[in-house]
Amino acid sequence: MPKTNVICLVPVKNESWILKHFIECARRWADFIIVLDDGSADGSVKVARAYNYVKVLTRTDPRFDEHCRRKLLIDEARQIPGRRLIISLDADEMLSANWSGSPEWDLMVNAEPGTSFLLDLLELLPGLDRCANFSQEYFQARAFVDDGSEYRGTRKGSCKIPVTTGKEIRLKQIKLLHYIYLDPERMFSKHRWYKCFEYIENIRRPWDACITYQDTKIKTYNVPVIPVEPEWISDYKWLDEYRVIRNGSQGSYWWDEEVLRYFDTYGVDRFRKLNIWDVDWNKKASLLGRNGRYDDPRSLYEVLVHGTIERYRAALKYKTGISGRVGNKIAATALRRLGW
Repeated sequence: MPKTNVICLVPVKNESWILKHFIECARRWADFIIVLDDGSADGSVKVARAYNYVKVLTRTDPRFDEHCRRKLLIDEARQIPGRRLIISLDADEMLSANWSGSPEWDLMVNAEPGTSFLLDLLELLPGLDRCANFSQEYFQARAFVDDGSEYRGTRKGSCKIPVTTGKEIRLKQIKLLHYIYLDPERMFSKHRWYKCFEYIENIRRPWDACITYQDTKIKTYNVPVIPVEPEWISDYKWLDEYRVIRNGSQGSYWWDEEVLRYFDTYGVDRFRKLNIWDVDWNKKASLLGRNGRYDDPRSLYEVLVHGTIERYRAALKYKTGISGRVGNKIAATALRRLGW
């Protein structure tokens, strides 16, 4: 069989905090790494270009468009001749370190064109001794042996690889490790932006956005929390710095500036039904050198609704069992009728 080129694809925007580690982890298994910079302002491009084996693409359109990002990457990967195993990740993800000793790796490299692979999603928790196992909810199709299938993702980003013509195989040993929880404040900032983006750009109802994304505390939504197997992270020594649980940061992230731009465009009152008011936006604005007032516009009633949503988020989000589905339907209907 001809050699299979293993190609890693990753879009980035302001990921310099982790991109070096991502590239060095991916280099262990990838023959080619292609990075698409999506308008970073934090030195991500400089980090990526420091490695002569990394191909860097750029996208200048400021609008968020996951379909465009992934398609540009896949199209570039298809310029590499020969058989291609394409693995599509985000910068805050990595394959578990046991990939090298697993027969599943040989299975992936030698599979027929059109074969795609699902990976269990494990969210590493602060301290690195436990992880939330989201496998039953979110096993991820992230790798495929290229058969030329057209990529049909959405702007919002529901899939990261094409729907191929061959069979789908769920891996059991190699895991997809996600480490956004290792910096909780960063995650909360990202999720506040997601709520605003979904509400404005995708016309998502406020209650739905509030349920989908994290608020002020890490929640595992009643999925199993399991020990981290040493073999999953043993070769990733850079993770050792996260064994010490960090206190909350009072800094700011690029998503904060994007939220402030939404406020400037639409007014803060437009966002009163989104539970994004756990931070002092005036302080965030000051840190970012912005003028204007961004006071919490919510009424007591809206604060109470947010508190109720937060309390019952797991049941509303996952609709576990018949009672969960019925409860979600009742709650969703009530919130819609109340203007949420």
